[in-house]
Amino acid sequence: MAENRHHDAHTHGAAELNIVIENDTVLIEFESPAVNLIGFEHKPRTDAQQLELQKALALLNDVEIIVSFEKGECRVTETHIRGPFDNADQEEPEHGKREEHSEFHATYSLSCQDASVIGSVSTRLFDHFPGFEAIRVRWVGSKGQGSALLNNQSTIFSIE
Repeated sequence: MAENRHHDAHTHGAAELNIVIENDTVLIEFESPAVNLIGFEHKPRTDAQQLELQKALALLNDVEIIVSFEKGECRVTETHIRGPFDNADQEEPEHGKREEHSEFHATYSLSCQDASVIGSVSTRLFDHFPGFEAIRVRWVGSKGQGSALLNNQSTIFSIE
């Protein structure tokens, strides 16, 4: 999973979720436009917007909101969340200039007792962030590889 990879297209309502299962390690990468998570793409300008940002960051720190496994006991060993406003040196664009697209990027490493039993995976992102319309999932592991398109009616996929 490339740390500096960018979306081909920044699409509001859409996000990407990549899962790699190697031996008993699970690597998860999640990328989403900021608007899906916090409702805006500029630096927070009000207390309410700052609260939305903090709420989103707290939820992203809970890997079980991103993915949970029907089988397989896994524990998080590493979490990295990069928000669009992490760099305090970023300046707001001058009046009249188009704003940059802002994105969240989160990576998680999990250590599992037996990752080979993982078969069904679900997400609770749609429950917590109404800005999502679709999440493209790509996965690869010892059972092969595949993809799924999730929405608020379909939040579970199989990696068997």
